[in-house]
Amino acid sequence: MKQVWQTTRVLKCAGALRLARGAGCAAAVVVTLLALAALGMTTACSSSTTTHLAYVVGGLTDVAVERISNSGVTKTVIGSPFVAGASPSSVVVHPSKHFLFVANQSEDTISLFKIDATSGALTEVLPRTATGTSPTAMTMDSGGDFLFVANSASDDIYVYSVSSTGALSTVGLPTSVGSSPAGLTLTSSGSFLYVPVPNFSAVYVFAVSSGTLTPVGSPFFVANGVDPVAVDPAAKFLFVPNPSTNTVTVLTIQPDGSLLVGPGAFTTSTTPVAALVDLTGAFLYVANFGSTTINQYSINSTTGVLTALTATSPTSGTRPIFLVTDPDGKFVYVGNQGSSSITEFSINTNGSLAPTANVIQLTFQPRSFFVTN
Repeated sequence: MKQVWQTTRVLKCAGALRLARGAGCAAAVVVTLLALAALGMTTACSSSTTTHLAYVVGGLTDVAVERISNSGVTKTVIGSPFVAGASPSSVVVHPSKHFLFVANQSEDTISLFKIDATSGALTEVLPRTATGTSPTAMTMDSGGDFLFVANSASDDIYVYSVSSTGALSTVGLPTSVGSSPAGLTLTSSGSFLYVPVPNFSAVYVFAVSSGTLTPVGSPFFVANGVDPVAVDPAAKFLFVPNPSTNTVTVLTIQPDGSLLVGPGAFTTSTTPVAALVDLTGAFLYVANFGSTTINQYSINSTTGVLTALTATSPTSGTRPIFLVTDPDGKFVYVGNQGSSSITEFSINTNGSLAPTANVIQLTFQPRSFFVTN
């Protein structure tokens, strides 16, 4: 099966070469590439399949699509931006990369799009799926079996099972969180879901089993406010931005998913609103809505204590609102609502962020960003 896939990939590459060089030359190239494929060797053409697609939602109905090369260079996909429902607020791509889901905040629906495997272009599948009132955040388990949606006006979480066609079916009844949920963070195992609720300055914890949410203890109250949280890959620590005191609090995660007081709160810049742990679990990044500074810390793997990196803190665009890493752990992307852009940083070996020349400039304010593997 592997060799058949390699051969198909090579034939696609040869087709592109045929257009550029003529049928006679392409025939020789095909023979050469097929021989390389049989030997399991990588070709320059096949390396292009490792580029990523990035999807950004925001504005009135916009879903922008960018192709990102291995070096971080971005290129807009033809047809972008595509049209979703009213006020798209969150975007998630299925692990198969066949489907994309968009939460439409102003019409209380979820859009399903089919993704063109070659170009990354989108085609919406109607009708849209109804959800709770004012959906603002989504996440999906690593297997793509369940989609979780946080609804800020109905104060609840909807869970949907995802079929092989991308169709959504509700799982049980909505789960209440008392007041407007501000985000959804799953552990890498998918066993626990953490939901920050700013109006209560609390984090709700749920055990997850086959899409069913079961509360774990009482909500954990955090002094000085909460915003979307981050968890390390080993699910040892939860990092909670505190926008009212310009700090980030570190909590300890117990084996049952419950939270305990951790090493404390650590200083950030002005109005921290988002946190991100790198794929190694060694570094934490915090975006500050009230400044353009991205704080960067090393994480003590035993205690969770944060140590600010001595490298100069990088700057993003204005009013940064979220942070996302690429699946290879090479880059960090910061969504800037003030400058309507996505700023790209490369991750140095010491964990510090370095600006690149690549900025995705948008015609709308970004609200959510997803990079495919």
